[in-house]
Amino acid sequence: MTETTTDTAPQSFGWVLLELMGHRQRVGMAREEYIGSGKMIRIDIPAGADGDTVTEFYGTSAIYALRPISEEVARDHWSARDPRPVRPAEYRPASQIEHHDGEDEEDPY
Repeated sequence: MTETTTDTAPQSFGWVLLELMGHRQRVGMAREEYIGSGKMIRIDIPAGADGDTVTEFYGTSAIYALRPISEEVARDHWSARDPRPVRPAEYRPASQIEHHDGEDEEDPY
């Protein structure tokens, strides 16, 4: 009798072009992750020259195609499709915000 073993270690896919059913494309480093009791694909998308990444998770049923690509192609693709907002919000601590009560200002009217 032959005993078969199942490898349950998450698989790394390397640099990929991930296509989703909703006609979205994501480029980055992909690997399997278990969240709860289900298997998902984690993709780390480059988000800037400083090495930051945006991490997204997708269920396997949402994936249309997964294409292996080179890092050079991935970074070139990313430069045209930055996943970050156009203007990322920058918040200042309350101690840096000046409070004006309006009493010291001249009436503009």
